[in-house]
This record gives sequence, structure tokens and C-alpha cells, in this order.
Amino acid sequence: MKYISKELNDWAVNKIKTEYLEDVSLLIGHKHWKIKPDGDEVAFNFFIPETDHGYNLSQTFIINEIGYDLFPMSWERVEGLANINETLTTCLADGVILYARSEEDKQRFINLQKKLAENLTNPEFTYVKGLEKINIAMDLYKNMLFDSSLSKVRKASGYLAGYLAQAIATFNGTYFRRGPEDQLTILNNLQHTPKDFTSLYQRIVSAVTLEETKNLCYQMIKVTRDFFSQRSPKKEKQTVEYNFEDLADWYEEGTYTFRRIYYYCDQKDVFNSFAWAYNFQQEFDYLEEEFGMKKMDLIGTFDISDLSALRKRAKEIEHYIVSIIKEHGVVIQEFDNIEEFLMNN
Repeated sequence: MKYISKELNDWAVNKIKTEYLEDVSLLIGHKHWKIKPDGDEVAFNFFIPETDHGYNLSQTFIINEIGYDLFPMSWERVEGLANINETLTTCLADGVILYARSEEDKQRFINLQKKLAENLTNPEFTYVKGLEKINIAMDLYKNMLFDSSLSKVRKASGYLAGYLAQAIATFNGTYFRRGPEDQLTILNNLQHTPKDFTSLYQRIVSAVTLEETKNLCYQMIKVTRDFFSQRSPKKEKQTVEYNFEDLADWYEEGTYTFRRIYYYCDQKDVFNSFAWAYNFQQEFDYLEEEFGMKKMDLIGTFDISDLSALRKRAKEIEHYIVSIIKEHGVVIQEFDNIEEFLMNN
């Protein structure tokens, strides 16, 4: 067949020069994801509009049974590609400048390509971006659990597997140049891939029931999360100065929740003991991060048949928090009675 990429590129450039000279910054070409019969020539892919009028250049059409899409991407969106915010990384990484309104526009695009390349070689950056894609897959899984349509679950499983595959590729400092095509082959050739991931991916393709598909998706998420948790980039420890007066403020307010827990445990009130314990656990998790404190697991000791362990653990945690405050020379505003409070305020 006759390849017409050059003719179409010339047409697009001419159209910009004659109708959108001040409205389009760049025209970017790409080899696309064509099948073999349609060749691999660079053809126009997207353009970056400079004005609102520039968006009117957008067109879709069919020539000789091949569909073409000349679509716009704002500078902001292309900057997002440099930060690996989308799945279209290849549009920037492998983009070819077919037309530039100015040298400044051309250099801006080239700088974004360099920024993308730098990001892909930054282990901390690719790790975080990988986690973002895992989180998207987890959201898909949560919704999938409540769906009874095999069609919808299959679609969701494909996207879920795709996002996890992108997370792994990103971790390896690369991306899928042909989108969803041949991902198994590419994954098998990466330096770091979760054990059994590609076999699970293959099994998702051949799954025939809802439960099988959902179970395989769970397993894919688990092996990917385990893979990432074992490879968290090591950061140099930095000296952090904590404001323990803020911790004292927290305790002065939070002490009443301790009182509630002691009371409901003594009353053998299971529900209210549980309710305040899980709420307080969120606070303890916050304190661990905010003040560099040790793990304070309260809710893990909850036992419906015996609340004494929960009460005991709450008391241990309270003593620990008070000791940290006092160790750092902070005074807890505590009074025995109203008269003492009024005397000092």
C-alpha cells in the first residue's frame, strides 16, 4: 500500500502556516502504534495550541480505511507527561517536532523531553509514580468487588492489570511505547518484575468467571504491593526538630478520650469501647508520623470477650505519651480543681 504520512504531515504544516500561524506552537509527530501493514513512518500525532482558536485545528478523518486523529494537547498536559501523570508517556518521549512556531517553543518541548528522561532515571520519583498507579488499580478493584457484570469486571481487570504493569515499568525507569500492546513480552524483559506477575496477567486474559477474575486481580495487586514495599528507596536520615508543646496540646485535649475508653471498658460496653478505640488509633498513627514516636497499637488489642487488654494498652500508651512530653521539658497544663485553675489563669 502507498504510505501517505509525508503528504499528511505537509498538509498539516501548511494548514498551520496559512490558517493558524499565531495559534499553534508545535506540531508533533510519532510512529504511533500501527499494525505492520500500515508501516512505521512518522506521522502527525498531536499539536500544542497557543490560543483558543488554535484548538480548531483538531480533525479526525479516514483515508483508505485508516483513521487519523490530529488532536490538541495543552502545554500543561504535556508538562504532565513529563511528570508521568498519564499513560501517553510515549507521545512526549518519542515525539518528533514537525513544526515549531518559534525556537523558544521548540526548546520548551525539548526541555520537557529532557525532564521526562531525568525523571525516569530518578529512583525516588519513579517509585512514587509507581505507587500512584497502584492506587488507581486498587480503586478499580474496590469497585469491581461490588459488580456482578462479567463484562464490566473483565474491562476493569484489563485496566487494573494495565495500571499495575505501568507501575512496574515506571519503577524500572521505562514505559510502554506501544500502549497496551505486547506488555507481557516487555515485562518479561525488564530487570525488576514481581514474581508471578506475568503469569497472573496471562491468567486474567483467560479467566472465565467473575470470582476467578476478581481473585486474580487481588493477587496481582498483592504481589505488586509486596514488590514495591520491599524496594522503597532508602532516604538519608534527616534531623527533624519536633514541637513537643504541640504534643502537649494534643494530650491536654486527648486525655478525655483516654477517660472515655477506661470508662467503657470498665462498663464492659463493647461497642463504645471499639468505637473510641478505632477513632483514637487514627490519632496515634498521626502522632507516630508527626512526632517520630514509636508504634502505638491500641485497636489490635481489642477483644470482644475481654476488654481488659484494651484498657491496659490504652493506659500504657497514655503513660508513654506523657513521658515523651516531660522528657522534652514541656509542662502539661493540669490542675487538681477549678480553684487551682482560676488561681493560675
